[in-house]
Amino acid sequence: MRSLLTAVVALCVSVPAFAVDPPKDTPSAAQSRKKLKGKVTVEFKNTMLDEALSEISGQIEDQKLGPISKDYGVGVSKNSRITYSGKDVTVEEALDGILKQLDLGYTILSKPGDRKDGFFEFTKGTHRGYAPGVTPPAGSTPVASKTPDPKPEVKPEPKPEPKPDPAKPAEPTAGDADEKNAQSRMETAKKLIDDNKAAEAVKLLKYVVKYYPTTKGAAEAKELLEKMK
Repeated sequence: MRSLLTAVVALCVSVPAFAVDPPKDTPSAAQSRKKLKGKVTVEFKNTMLDEALSEISGQIEDQKLGPISKDYGVGVSKNSRITYSGKDVTVEEALDGILKQLDLGYTILSKPGDRKDGFFEFTKGTHRGYAPGVTPPAGSTPVASKTPDPKPEVKPEPKPEPKPDPAKPAEPTAGDADEKNAQSRMETAKKLIDDNKAAEAVKLLKYVVKYYPTTKGAAEAKELLEKMK
């Protein structure tokens, strides 16, 4: 009997650990995962982690996605400094670029009835969205970003530059993507004004002027700001 028991214990010890399937998201956790797809434009230089996360949270809150509720695990300092910039990147991309500087990961908590249900918990590691050891569902947040293999640089053939018209000074122009993003935020700002949410509208208008200065939306935003003074 003793020999059989010893053999069973040895077998159990030798069995490798397998990844655990993720628990079903609560409504709060599911909503938090949607925030990862929100777009932000940020520029951080030696900025504290907590301040950077609050800026990202504020931008997606302006987009009606709700704020990012955050919690820090043992050994994680919210005063750690980071440097990162990104224009119209997803929250998921921004978090990855920030956290990999500090060897940190995050878990979106799914705890029914818990005060921290739906929170982003930042802890040591490379996990993204799910706790370490949990296998993310197919097509969901990746565990961590990987640097792609470098591809050989293909240099395009040089194109002749158009000659400037001496009678007309050159003006900076905005790309189609900037025009589209600026116009989208302008529409949101106008809705806020119609809903008597002037403070939120002003914040969004200033955002358009700052990050899309050469667009038609920025010119319209400046006019609205003047009228609202």
